Amino acid sequence: MKSALELWSETFALRSYEVDRHGRASLPTICNWLQETAGIHAERLGWSVHELGERGLTWVLARLRLRLDRPVAWGETVRVETWPAGAHRVFALRDFRLTTGGGERVGVATTCWMLMNVASRRPVRPPQELEELEARSPGRALVDDMAKLPEVVEPLSERVLEVRHADLDVNGHANNVAVIGWALEALDAAALERVPAELAVEFRAEATRGDVITCRAGGVAHDPMVLAHSLIRRSDAREIARARTTWLPQVPGTA
Repeated sequence: MKSALELWSETFALRSYEVDRHGRASLPTICNWLQETAGIHAERLGWSVHELGERGLTWVLARLRLRLDRPVAWGETVRVETWPAGAHRVFALRDFRLTTGGGERVGVATTCWMLMNVASRRPVRPPQELEELEARSPGRALVDDMAKLPEVVEPLSERVLEVRHADLDVNGHANNVAVIGWALEALDAAALERVPAELAVEFRAEATRGDVITCRAGGVAHDPMVLAHSLIRRSDAREIARARTTWLPQVPGTA
């Protein structure tokens, strides 16, 4: 490991091409901020994808949970702080805190990453150095109980998408933020008028260019503000990801 940089931060200004039609940061935009900050910190720690690739290893995001206190508006600047938060079984944990330029907290997140052997496609236990960083970290930003996310029993809406070249990452499979975007595409127009409050995602399998993905969304426990998402690869009926989103009503006058 290069150095013990327990905490890292990056600052992002919300651009016009990163907002939804209400002028607020989209969920994929915020997840891109998390991914970028995590990647830069991993590089500083000596655990970047490029350095791991020389050893036949790579990072794979297995689970993400994001909770938002409020929307981020076009023109606002957000500071994303991140730190290694220990390990859970074969997963390395990484947490995040998002604040405005004035120091107001706008969200927190936690992620589970799997260190994978590229040749065997099997997990490798996180290195002891990453676990030791937990003792010097600022604590957990958000605790995920790792419970299995609900399945879509009766789809309320559905859309079929094909994986594009633009969706691929350096590992040659669909980037996790692209997968999150597909989950949201399953929602109808009325659902997308709401304000996102929480996102939880389980990444279960890879998708590559040309794969056809059926994206489904359905209700959870009769709560109209909580939705389950399922992404299924048509060629083998494999569920590549499962998600749960929680929403707040659209604020009057913000359409």
